[in-house]
Amino acid sequence: MPFSLFKRKPTIVLAPKVLVIDFRPAAVPSAWNKSGDLAQQYIAAMRTASANTLIFRVVKTVEVTSYPVLAGGAQYNDTTWSQAMKDDKTALRDANGNYLMADYARIIQDYDILTQINDKTIDEVWMFGGPYFGFFESRMVGKGAFWCNAPAIEQDCRRFVIMGYNYQREAREMVHDFGHRTESILAQQFGSQAFIGKMYAPPFPSTAAGIGAAPKNDYEQWLLDHGTVHRKPGGEDYSQDEIAWVTALKPDWFPPAIDPNRVKT
Repeated sequence: MPFSLFKRKPTIVLAPKVLVIDFRPAAVPSAWNKSGDLAQQYIAAMRTASANTLIFRVVKTVEVTSYPVLAGGAQYNDTTWSQAMKDDKTALRDANGNYLMADYARIIQDYDILTQINDKTIDEVWMFGGPYFGFFESRMVGKGAFWCNAPAIEQDCRRFVIMGYNYQREAREMVHDFGHRTESILAQQFGSQAFIGKMYAPPFPSTAAGIGAAPKNDYEQWLLDHGTVHRKPGGEDYSQDEIAWVTALKPDWFPPAIDPNRVKT
């Protein structure tokens, strides 16, 4: 039989376009990682983990020498941030004692992100910063946006994810952040929010008996087999090998994890 008669399932290559916003004020130690180096290490790690089907492309980098504006208009300067790094008690907090998070609406506006999303110049955003900059590991924005390891932000645009990375850490932590993003998006796709929620609730059950429910789809069975981004089945907190966890994801799960518009809401 001629080779041409054999039909192979085409390989889907994902090549999302990324806007990088690098918040790096003067007080940030020069010895900390360079955002560009971390981005390239992360791109390489994700390409390997996805068997060359996910190839991020940084199409624009914005370098910012100021601190991000936080909720309520608060903002660090070099003096107050350096003090917080020395004494956590001086860090900016809300009335309940929680660290102030970045003002995402302000960031979206200041960097004209919605225009770039709508004209498809970019597909997602990576923000780099240091401790106390107020970034969520991942957060979804757009029409019908849903929980993505952080509260959703409804906006008049296609759905996209803003990632928050810390250049004090390594590329491995970036993969960890992607894992949380994927957990949330696949939970939405499979209707498994309650199931994975129980896996993250003390005492962190890793069996169907401990969760109190049998797995009702492939994703829930996969979670029981592989654990969460934080824990191997039966393991302690942060016992997971995040890169191995991402590598084990089913190929069909990478597209929705990258493009949440593929997920029904």
